[in-house]
Amino acid sequence: MMQQNHEDVIRQTAVRWYMRMREAAPDAPDRTSFEVWMLSDRRHRAAYQMIESTMEDFSSIERLQALSNALSQKQYFEQNARRKKVSKLGSGLAVLLLCVGLGFLGRTQYQQWQAAPLSSEVQTTAVAQMVKRTLEDGSVVTANANSAMEIVFYRHQRLVKLTRGEAIFEVTKDPNRPFVVETQQAKVTVLGTRFAVNQLSHKVRISVDHGRVQVARADGSEHTLILRNGEVAEIEQMNAPHKVNRNAADSFSFINGRIVFDRADMFEVADTLSRYRNPTVQALFFGNQTPKVNAVLNVAELESFIQTLPQSVPVTLKRKHETLVIEPIR
Repeated sequence: MMQQNHEDVIRQTAVRWYMRMREAAPDAPDRTSFEVWMLSDRRHRAAYQMIESTMEDFSSIERLQALSNALSQKQYFEQNARRKKVSKLGSGLAVLLLCVGLGFLGRTQYQQWQAAPLSSEVQTTAVAQMVKRTLEDGSVVTANANSAMEIVFYRHQRLVKLTRGEAIFEVTKDPNRPFVVETQQAKVTVLGTRFAVNQLSHKVRISVDHGRVQVARADGSEHTLILRNGEVAEIEQMNAPHKVNRNAADSFSFINGRIVFDRADMFEVADTLSRYRNPTVQALFFGNQTPKVNAVLNVAELESFIQTLPQSVPVTLKRKHETLVIEPIR
């Protein structure tokens, strides 16, 4: 960006020198300063020669097209423009405006070029379905049951928008295109690692198997957190990311058909169970104070776990419409 700004300054200076030198006498004092400026940098000479060449035949549509294509790949004049000589003042102003505008248009076009996606797809999994797939860059995504994400590859980044559920990411290193996972609460940026993101209803959990990731709030808050091998962080609504004392390996257990609850509140229990069964499960508690559960079970044992849940913690189970509701004992 700084290089582009400097080139803009050179082009504008070249225009000003051209307008001064075309009327200057051969022995004008300004010519010495002009020659010093020309000799000080080859980019100065190139910019001035470009302006001088353009102004020699400003009426040439072909030459204007070549200039436009070389600098911004944009056609500045319509093909049916009439051939005519413009006044010296008008031509100078035209070139000045051209040079000033080219830098801005070039940067805008570059940003638009980067923002254009190279590929885009949506990946969803049904209840009790797990999908593992390899992306075009070699990264591997394993989506847990009842999950949804959009995968968009750009020239400057690889972006996954996880809107529902849970997934494990094994990222291929690419320093020029960081791998970014966005959820409702979090933004996770990584160059190459293996980590898991669990989007729960009240928070998002990020667990790193190996590597190094940066965790931030999705709203662009300046507070960021760096996670390394075996570390886990959580982000609750309206709060900054913070590390938690959990076993990172638990977040990868669903690959082997296991569910691990480590001091899980009823909201997390309901979210997790809903990924594997119909009807879904809902926790109906006020505030975040709910009973906590510690358990390790296979997915095949899920219904048995649900039936014995009231024996382990002070809750009741009720069916409301098509939903199984976990409520506190009244």
